[in-house]
This record gives sequence, C-alpha cells and structure tokens, in this order.
Amino acid sequence: MNTLAAQRIGLIAGAGEIPVYFAKKAHENGIRIVSVAFTDEIDARLKPFVEKNYSISLAKTGKILKTLEQENIKDILIIGKVEKKMIFKPQLFDLETLKLIMSFRTHQDKTVMLKIIEEIESKGFKVLDQMEYMKELYPEKGVLTRRQPSEKEMADIEFGFPIARYMADQEIGQTLVVKNKTVIAVEAVEGTDQTIERGCDLGQEKCVVIKVSRTSQDYRFDSPGIGTQTLERMIKGKASLVAVEAGRIMIVERDKVVEQADRAGISIVCI
Repeated sequence: MNTLAAQRIGLIAGAGEIPVYFAKKAHENGIRIVSVAFTDEIDARLKPFVEKNYSISLAKTGKILKTLEQENIKDILIIGKVEKKMIFKPQLFDLETLKLIMSFRTHQDKTVMLKIIEEIESKGFKVLDQMEYMKELYPEKGVLTRRQPSEKEMADIEFGFPIARYMADQEIGQTLVVKNKTVIAVEAVEGTDQTIERGCDLGQEKCVVIKVSRTSQDYRFDSPGIGTQTLERMIKGKASLVAVEAGRIMIVERDKVVEQADRAGISIVCI
C-alpha cells in the first residue's frame, strides 16, 4: 500500500467485501480515493472511506470514464464481483458500452475484461494490479484451520487440482466440487457460491471444493477468492474441505473465514 501513498486513485467497485476492505485500508494509509460503485449499496459502504463517491451502473461505461476524467484520475483499481449474466442484457447498456460489447470476439471473462481494460487505457488511464496492493490477502502454502485434511480428502485434491486448472485456463470457471475422485460440479456463469451449492446438493455430504487461478491470471481485473459467504454455502451443503491455490487465491476476512471453518469442522488448505 505504501507505493500508493500520497496518490489519488479511482476505485471502480463491484459487489463483495474487497472494495470496502481496500477503501478502508487506503484511507488508513492516507490514500485519496474517488470511488465509482456499480450499486447504491456498495456506494453507501464506501462513502466513509473515500474523498468523493459516485454510484453509476456498470452498463454506463462512458459515464464512468467521463466522471473519472473530470476528477483528474489517472490510476484506476477495479475491484469486486460483477454479475456475468449482465452480458446477456444488452437493453441495459448505453451506446458506448453496447459498441464495446459488440466488438468482443467472444464473451469469455478474460476476453471481455482485456477489451475493457484496453478501452480504459486508450483513454489515458492506467489500470492497477490488485495483488500488488493487497498481498496480505493471498495466503501461502499450509493448512489454515485446526482440522487437517484426511488422506481421502488429499486424494480428491490431487485428483481435482489439475482438472480445475484446465477448466480455468479454458475460461469455463475456476471452482470445482469433487467427491471420491469424481467431478460433481464445475463453475460456469453462475459463480463460485452457486457452484458449491449445486455440487453439495448433488454430492451430498463431505464434498471437497477446489479454487484455482488461471495459469496467466491477470490481477488487474480479476482476483479469484473465497470469503465468509463461501463458507456459509459449504456449511449449508455439509462440505468438508476447501483447497485454494497458495499465493494466488485471496481469502477475504481470513480470521472470520477460519473461525467459521473451525466451528464447522471444515479444513482450509492452501496448495
């Protein structure tokens, strides 16, 4: 965070805890932030920690960039979840956003976001790397919980990890649910939490959840991670373990997540 000290940056904020986490920490470090939140809910949560705040829908890309330009912002951090299903609702978009969407070769996450970043940077902005400023959220190898993984669970991790990485690299999804060396569910457009819910419903108790990054993960626009909501879905579905890729998957509110897992007897392993 010190590398950003005394700077004034733009925060483009989607849903989730990470935009608020970053804004709060930046505020504590004397970093001035102009935030553009995709929803009024996130905007209200960011307001105490930012110099200026705006609530503008993701569908109004032109307005977002014009607002940041008027605020003399050069550096932008893009953080938070975006509902992937929005891409199938063209009626919501302004003309500039619609033109951008129509230029996409595919609607795969990486292709879409690289095109958006290219468009943003063509207007004189620089998109910052999320990991560079929040390294503390990416745990290294080890078991974070009291309960250690069983041999059977480790076998499921070893089976599922390369499959999860392949699926991620194919732009399908970055979460896999496994049981008894069988793939139960693969993440697609629905997102991590719904994948876990579906997988646990199909696999019943003691499923293993695996979360990985792409081989060439671009942390300017996407930091895969888990948080308290992930654990809630696992607890509800009676999953037994979540394995995340060490140093590359963020754990939001780690203390709370580990406490949740310990209470439920779930193991969290960084591989």
